[in-house]
Amino acid sequence: MSRARTSRNSAMSYEITDELRHAVKLFNRWQFEEATKAFTALSEAADSPEKDFLASIALLASGFFRIWHNGGEPNAMVDYINRGHDELKSHPHGTMGLDLREFDRGVPACIEEARRWRRGESEIFNRDFIPRIEYIPVEDEA
Repeated sequence: MSRARTSRNSAMSYEITDELRHAVKLFNRWQFEEATKAFTALSEAADSPEKDFLASIALLASGFFRIWHNGGEPNAMVDYINRGHDELKSHPHGTMGLDLREFDRGVPACIEEARRWRRGESEIFNRDFIPRIEYIPVEDEA
């Protein structure tokens, strides 16, 4: 894996790879099928605990992919997002240089919106609820 930049905070230091950056870009562009594949590939190549962390994001991407798959699958979406979010919560903030605090706060709103969609209270899933994955800011080393 190629290294792109180093992200440092008081808890950890991690070099963000080009492959991780690409997977995040796919996720943030709502290319969830491709993001699922990218995070799964990263997970398969990683060691624990990164392996589990990446697999949890792959589950979330797979859940969001269910918005479009087969005309929309709200039951599967809720299941995948719940499982991915539960697994993601076991990893500390800043894992692999990713800032998921806002993301973590946004997922419950997505789950509730998906449940509304599943119950037939809305015709479509409101995609404005989908959170973005952000990076830990790089500190100046000068």
